[in-house]
Amino acid sequence: MFTCLHTHMSLYSALAARFTDASEIKDVARYGCSGGVSGFIYSTELAVFFDEHEDEIEDVMDDYGITYQELVPDAQTMQQYKEAAVWFIVESYCQSLEMDELIAV
Repeated sequence: MFTCLHTHMSLYSALAARFTDASEIKDVARYGCSGGVSGFIYSTELAVFFDEHEDEIEDVMDDYGITYQELVPDAQTMQQYKEAAVWFIVESYCQSLEMDELIAV
């Protein structure tokens, strides 16, 4: 579950503001970001999001015990790590929302 994200309000607020469509949340939760998620597609937008929330992203990764090397074992650039970290955060956030909805039903 992704409850630790709630302690990172800037990151949480950014994701909550972005993800308001239940069907999109469900798609991201089930299929991930690789199919294309508006605002999280291009390297530049991923880098900007990471740079704005780097400390909180790294705190959440620490909470989950996830390292950059585990996200992208064969990464060659810091940009690859940034992109994978943002996708991990987005996917985990959407999975958490979907789980919360399933539990509420």
